[in-house]
Amino acid sequence: MENASKALLIAGAILISILIIAIGMFIYNSAQSTINNSMQSMSTQEVQAFNNEFMSFEGKQSGSNIKAMIGTLIANANTYRDEPSKIPVLYFDQVDVGSSLNNVKAVVTKAAEPGDYIKQLNLIRNKVEPKHQYWVSISNQDNGLIDALIVTYEADKKGGDIIANFSNGRTATK
Repeated sequence: MENASKALLIAGAILISILIIAIGMFIYNSAQSTINNSMQSMSTQEVQAFNNEFMSFEGKQSGSNIKAMIGTLIANANTYRDEPSKIPVLYFDQVDVGSSLNNVKAVVTKAAEPGDYIKQLNLIRNKVEPKHQYWVSISNQDNGLIDALIVTYEADKKGGDIIANFSNGRTATK
């Protein structure tokens, strides 16, 4: 009888240990899920802080400011190498680098290799003339982050024209 009561105590201790471990694993998984979700979804303030880097370039800009904007795009690409959703596409109509999209001569997209994106940006920055005026429009993703910067040569700007039609159906207008 004494052995049976000891066996019951040992079995109870084992069951309680398993229960404690299961509760610990549940709490760990819940916390890990919350951490992952918070890292993936940016708060409104974070989106606004990210977008502020580029919002100052919206509207009529000199060539010098366009060169500065491209420098900001390069720094951004280096910072967010592992987060391609934070690397905006650049549509540029003044320089011809051999691609086209609705009369836009240069389209710099998020390449698989960030170095290619940066090389293309440097090519465009070298061809921008500080004496010219440009018009910059901005397109946002569904989550609010800037998706694309559209640069047109000021002499070609016509108020209200659609600058670019994006493959996903969104448009940006002046």
